[in-house]
Amino acid sequence: MLEGFVNVSTLLKPGVYALLREGVVVYIGQSTKPLHRIYAHRSLANRKKPVDWLPIKGVVFDEIHVLPCRVEDLDVIERAMIDLYKPKYNIKLKTPHPIATEFNITIDGFTVPFNLPMRKERPVLRRF
Repeated sequence: MLEGFVNVSTLLKPGVYALLREGVVVYIGQSTKPLHRIYAHRSLANRKKPVDWLPIKGVVFDEIHVLPCRVEDLDVIERAMIDLYKPKYNIKLKTPHPIATEFNITIDGFTVPFNLPMRKERPVLRRF
């Protein structure tokens, strides 16, 4: 519609987001308002003194991916993505035993099966 613009409306809907640095997933998070949360990660990363008492941490990233989903699916999808990508900054949610990798996601009224491949190596998201 708008020539040269990119539609980023998914940042306004609940979803799970991946922050990447040089093509590697460094953080996976979830939010009902991803735009606000991603901005907080960026601004905290630019602080001279770290803020340890906040529930989120500053992350340096150069790419953002968002998977819009229902609020009730945020926890399971976030956990599955963390188990799959094992991001550097997701310390609290890393588990030695992966969770189920098959579940359904409803996006804009459509339910689709979501399957995550089980991998031992650390996958890298690539641009297409």
